[in-house]
Amino acid sequence: MLGLCLTLGLFQGSSLSANTSKVLWVPLQGTVELGLAPYIIRAVKYAEKERYDALVLDVDTLGGRIDAAIEIRDALLDSKVPTVAWVNKRAISAGALISIACRKIFFTPGSTMGAATPIQETGGSVKDVDKKYVSYFRGEMRATAEKNGHPVTIAESMVQAPANIKGLVKKGDVLTLTDRSALKTGMSNGTVSSRGQLLSLLHLPDAKIELFKINWAERLVRFITDPTISGFLMSGGILGVILELQAPGLSLPGILGVLCLGLFFFGKFLVQLAGWEEVLIFLIGLIFVALEFFVAPGSIVFAVIGLACIIGSLFFAGISPKIPLDFSFPSVAEHLNSLAIGLSLTVIGVIVMVWIFSRFPERVPLVLAEKHKLGSSLSDEESAESRLIGRRGILLTDLHPSGKAEIEGKVYEVVSEGAFLERGAAIEVSDIRGIRTIVRAYTDKDSI
Repeated sequence: MLGLCLTLGLFQGSSLSANTSKVLWVPLQGTVELGLAPYIIRAVKYAEKERYDALVLDVDTLGGRIDAAIEIRDALLDSKVPTVAWVNKRAISAGALISIACRKIFFTPGSTMGAATPIQETGGSVKDVDKKYVSYFRGEMRATAEKNGHPVTIAESMVQAPANIKGLVKKGDVLTLTDRSALKTGMSNGTVSSRGQLLSLLHLPDAKIELFKINWAERLVRFITDPTISGFLMSGGILGVILELQAPGLSLPGILGVLCLGLFFFGKFLVQLAGWEEVLIFLIGLIFVALEFFVAPGSIVFAVIGLACIIGSLFFAGISPKIPLDFSFPSVAEHLNSLAIGLSLTVIGVIVMVWIFSRFPERVPLVLAEKHKLGSSLSDEESAESRLIGRRGILLTDLHPSGKAEIEGKVYEVVSEGAFLERGAAIEVSDIRGIRTIVRAYTDKDSI
């Protein structure tokens, strides 16, 4: 063991004295997901800026998203500070790629690393992905190992063994290393059970250790980019905007909708999945949907274009530019499934919303900024609006449930009291609530 310690190479360029040497200790634990990448990238930049002698990743993960792992892998490969992976229990799947991206790898006794074959979850079941994605990820492992001088065949075998390795893995199978087999194959630079032993092998026995902690902003990003939370933000945002379009004005649904969509795109923007292009396409989609509501109700064309833009922007806001855009790839397929679930919830929400709006229009408190009445008197405008109650007219558009109607020679924005009404139907104003003019069907057209 002593001979092994003596043969371990020093980090080139690390010649600071023991009194000035320092190590940045970065915990990498739990699921590898998109919000984790900014944290690791910030740690690398901080270590470079403060001239640390080494950056140690304390790794204990079962893996996670490949696109997030690739972001972390690139940051580690480009690091100007020597990087070390300490496999402290396990570095499985994406965790294996991240560990190999470090210049040196150490294990704690009983730790494992490997099993990096990509899988795809569909409808609660797990299945292997297409061969071309296996080839892609095996290439990532190979290139990463080559860059840092790790055993290339061993790295590839963690995805799919290209050949038989006696005593370890058969061709086509997937390799998982233990601390002992990793040391035997040269993937590990040593087995240590404490920080002190690790620093000794790095020839930094008296180095000052600084624990790098995740900040509140990164915790927020990890929360809002969680697939479940992200799906709720997307669905809630679209529902809020649609509800606002049904009854224009400063309203709670509109505020909440914009807030949810803002958080959705903000999270994707911070983890480098979305740029201004996706936001712009989404806004263009909203404009077309608004045209469908207010300019040409029932035309369908504006609605189709708008929905295509909205769905397209939401899709591309979840795809990393560093992975191939292929629906058979796990990250793309999983995002597509999440998007489908989110849009399905949105459609269900719209159906429920329309049903409630059509059945109980008087109980839907859409507008917060209703006109306030001072004392017992009404303004001339309010009195004029009140006089519309009982007046009759003709629908200029279909009401689904809002549209336009001509009443006493003037055109008004109106909302159906109950059932949907078709263009040309006779209507009667039944109530005025805030900026909403409520109408119902009137059967005696001759009396209009």
